[in-house]
Amino acid sequence: MEEFIVDSPQKMEKLGALLSEKLKGNEVIGLKGPLGAGKTTLVRGLVKALGLKENYQVRSPTFTLVNEYPTRKGKVLHVDLYRVRDFDYSELIGEGILVVEWEEDPKKCDIFVEIEVLDENTRRVRIHP
Repeated sequence: MEEFIVDSPQKMEKLGALLSEKLKGNEVIGLKGPLGAGKTTLVRGLVKALGLKENYQVRSPTFTLVNEYPTRKGKVLHVDLYRVRDFDYSELIGEGILVVEWEEDPKKCDIFVEIEVLDENTRRVRIHP
């Protein structure tokens, strides 16, 4: 397990970029943390570092359930289980890098990221392989 203290959205994006360096493709990454903890910000940094193609923006898929981002290193699928915790995303596994916000079960993931809010600006981020 790796642990980081992050005190700004910019540093959360940099942590996402750092996480992207560990990826080979087709991993399932679970993200756990409360509302406003920085889950989507982490995904934004990860996707940008993978080479997000022009005219795409990383946004929370809370209402769309799944956002797809084409990158130079392949497709990233960004799932948000906030509204539908029982959504079966298993058919998406293997279609690219799959990032699942609000995942509660680390056993379903290749990488599991827990974000803990310490104060208004500070987060403790634990990355489990």
